[in-house]
Amino acid sequence: MPLADAIAERNRDSWHLHADETTWRVFCPGDGDGPARWWLWVFIGPDTVCFVMDPSRSGAVLARHAGIDEQTGQLTAGEDGGPRRLVISSDVHKVHESAGKKADGLVNLYCAAHVRRHFVRAGDASPVQLKYRTDAWLDRIRDLYRAHDELGAAWQDAAVPAPHRKEATAARLEKAHAAWDDAITVIDEARKKQMQAPGLAEPAKKALATLDREWDGITAHRDYPMVSLDNNVAERQIRGPVVARKNAGGSHNGDTARNAAVIFTVTATAAMAGLNLLTYLTAYLDQCGRNGGKPLAGPALERFLPWNASQEDLRTWAQPPPPG
Repeated sequence: MPLADAIAERNRDSWHLHADETTWRVFCPGDGDGPARWWLWVFIGPDTVCFVMDPSRSGAVLARHAGIDEQTGQLTAGEDGGPRRLVISSDVHKVHESAGKKADGLVNLYCAAHVRRHFVRAGDASPVQLKYRTDAWLDRIRDLYRAHDELGAAWQDAAVPAPHRKEATAARLEKAHAAWDDAITVIDEARKKQMQAPGLAEPAKKALATLDREWDGITAHRDYPMVSLDNNVAERQIRGPVVARKNAGGSHNGDTARNAAVIFTVTATAAMAGLNLLTYLTAYLDQCGRNGGKPLAGPALERFLPWNASQEDLRTWAQPPPPG
């Protein structure tokens, strides 16, 4: 629990988070009723992964974790008392959409892969009528990914350029922005034209409606080339717990469900740091044993936080445990 709490605190202070959620079955909730559907949330920062288990999928979960005042809907102040900015990458979800509209300084980036899947499904639903349209949309989205990749590379190149390359890197970044603008304009013109077309098949209408709903969150990627164009990292991260849920069915009660989130938080963050989970957890629990069987605190705990750990410890914990 102390490790998970420290990870969650650092995760909340991140300027950017990938977010996703999935269902989790709890068989004996605390109120004594029958099986209930809870939600497992994941928030991924630059060097932390935090899982949150909650009975609700409401905005209260996002508000508590991201530091949004539930009364005003605004981001709480930073450590220095000044305004905060927070960028959240997610699939479009009313919770994120609503928070982004209310909170000054909160930016929603929506997932291009999520939009792409809707066009693929449209083509699968009506392959004869929509194959040509679907193939054309996949080409447009592919071109947007290519433009974003080049924009990210150009931004990184221009961030700290060598003195003799300042003009070249600035020109590359300007060209990359122009290529992004061209790619997004092609998509914009196509979506507007097709939305007005008479007799469009219903699956195509749904795909276009999804793109329209997520449009602002897609175009906002232009200002954040350092962030991936999709939310696949969150979907991949939550896949492990989903496999565990399918094997176990869920959790017995609320306490065990929340314990699962604690374990997922610690192990996912350690894995992100490249640590061997058995070696790392063995070292941590061994120190707890040497601490009289009590959880670590203070400097003893900070030693095991991957972003604070020494290079020597990180190298040791990255190795597989000794045989036997």
